[in-house]
Amino acid sequence: MKDYHTKFDFTLLVLGPVHIGSGEKYTKKEYVYENNKYYFPDMGRLYLRIKDDPRLNSAFTAFMTEINDGRRTTTLGEFLSANSISDRDFGGYSISESGYEFEKSSGRSWNGRNRKPGAGRNLNEISAFVKDSYGRPYIPGSSLKGAIRTILINEEFKTDDVPWKDGDNIFNEIRISDSKPISVDNLTLVQKWDYNARKNAANALPLWRESLKPMTRVRFTITTTSGRAKELVGKLDEYSRRFYERYHEKFLCDYPDGVIQKNILNPLYLGAGSGLWTKVDYHHVNLERIQSRAPKKMRLKGNGVLKLTRYMSKSVRVNGSVMKLDRNSFYEMGKCGFRIKEVSD
Repeated sequence: MKDYHTKFDFTLLVLGPVHIGSGEKYTKKEYVYENNKYYFPDMGRLYLRIKDDPRLNSAFTAFMTEINDGRRTTTLGEFLSANSISDRDFGGYSISESGYEFEKSSGRSWNGRNRKPGAGRNLNEISAFVKDSYGRPYIPGSSLKGAIRTILINEEFKTDDVPWKDGDNIFNEIRISDSKPISVDNLTLVQKWDYNARKNAANALPLWRESLKPMTRVRFTITTTSGRAKELVGKLDEYSRRFYERYHEKFLCDYPDGVIQKNILNPLYLGAGSGLWTKVDYHHVNLERIQSRAPKKMRLKGNGVLKLTRYMSKSVRVNGSVMKLDRNSFYEMGKCGFRIKEVSD
């Protein structure tokens, strides 16, 4: 088999907020909400500011370990204010409030009537987006490769056990770079919503995620090292459209058009919160096995619920098409479009 390298430019267009988790979570003790923004300081730099003052050091230790000294503070903002620390020169970054931070964040439902956005609140916990060593968000190549692998398994191989002899695996011949760094200005905070088709209603859950804003563009390089891999990647746009049709027929068709976003470019779902049916091998998925492994309260009923979120923006024009980003609309979590193009070295 002839071995040669072919490069492709891959441009991802975020349509619904995308979350790639780092595994870390911010509590109210690790960020400050003020001036309609959430400030996430470098906690190491903050400690360096405090450690040489015995009184502040003691107060900070009590604050972080929840020791009640009669002047208990529950958020980092309250601690800084109580100790007359007004500067914010601790590195880190800020994210503007989304407008959907309500005082009560769980047990709420939405049945088509508009809700007035909240004025901003301290959130119990925020899942962090993955960042590089310089604190810049990025999408690991492994995350994109997983989404592409799902598409190819469903539309080309028809099995999750791709049969190649002698340990030969075609996915090793498809190499995907990490994305180029993304500005923190492209991050927003979004809440998890579950939309139940049977009840025709959405329910908000107390789970918040740092996510990429709609209309963020992210670039990758895909390199194939064989002719067969080049052929597969060259047909990725066709495969993605077919996979979306499969997903729509199996799952999305049960939901109203008002919560389903229009496709722009070639459809692809990425990251946490996009739902089971964007990640499985449709030919061999075993719902009974999945349900048996899940806690009783978390087991699927039917095909499950549609994973959504909310985000404020305006209508935009992309490649001649108008995408309506209604301020009171839901967005499919993780929905993207992509363009791929072979390039010469």
